[in-house]
Amino acid sequence: MNEALVGIDIGGTKIAIALADLDGGLLARRRIPTRPELGPNVAFDNICLSVQEMASELDSRVTAIGVGCPGPLDVAYGLVLSPANLRTWNRFPIVENLHTHFGVRIVFDNDANVAALGECIYGAGRGFANVFYVTISTGIGGGIVLSGELYHGVANGAGELGHSIVKPDGIRCNCGSIGCLETICSGTHIARRVKECIDSGRPTLLRDLVEDAGEPSAKTLIDAVRQNDHAACDLWDETCRYLALGLGNVITILAPDVLIIGGGISAAGDLLLDPLRELVPTFVSMVPPECINIIPAALGEDSGLCGAVALARSADMCRSSSRS
Repeated sequence: MNEALVGIDIGGTKIAIALADLDGGLLARRRIPTRPELGPNVAFDNICLSVQEMASELDSRVTAIGVGCPGPLDVAYGLVLSPANLRTWNRFPIVENLHTHFGVRIVFDNDANVAALGECIYGAGRGFANVFYVTISTGIGGGIVLSGELYHGVANGAGELGHSIVKPDGIRCNCGSIGCLETICSGTHIARRVKECIDSGRPTLLRDLVEDAGEPSAKTLIDAVRQNDHAACDLWDETCRYLALGLGNVITILAPDVLIIGGGISAAGDLLLDPLRELVPTFVSMVPPECINIIPAALGEDSGLCGAVALARSADMCRSSSRS
């Protein structure tokens, strides 16, 4: 029987799970819906079932598990503390539950930190000592790597770009604050703003695209922008401007070697990156424009999954060292 690592990347919409060899090479993967409205126990049972099925199919024995999950978290006690997109997961003891079920070491961290680690080890961050990674998906998160090490900050709260306030007269965020970046630029709120645009009665292709798709989404907005729809372009320009404002603040505070853009919205490619590269320097005065380096994640939506595997690998190496 082979030994294998497990990486688990928990998101507000879906959960990605991978089985990997002890060198971190992916052997199998699955995606399952999170279904947060059903509570954490249903998702946990589905995670365990998926891991067991993959391990059985590959005749493998799990030796360590790495988990990335949206914050806030209590990493020391292995608790999920009711993230904005997982409100039903309040104080869910995911580390204890996984350890009880599988009997192996569990390493647990904020999903954006884990994705930052994945990009630094396997992706676009290789070769850079100081990295800020931002994921723009259902929500918005950030991970900081300084001198090659993850920086967590007090209470594991560093890097939460999505909950920086960029519009004090905006709407209330799930976190309780008003005007968070996430309330404008996350996938969830892009979809909300698309609906508001349609409901305003303004002529737009968005109406037909949403009707065809069944619901508003960031993808319907991006599709309309690619067709030069005026209303969609205005909405997208506003999205990019607020995102650039948030990223400009990150660069002013951290001055990282590189800023990596990941998450589902990054699939827009140059439609997103070009305006960010143009706009971000206009919000930064202390770092020369030529020193601002904004690049796409190399691992796509697998950044978090690869980072979770890297966590599991570090745990397994500690296990091996303790046995030798």
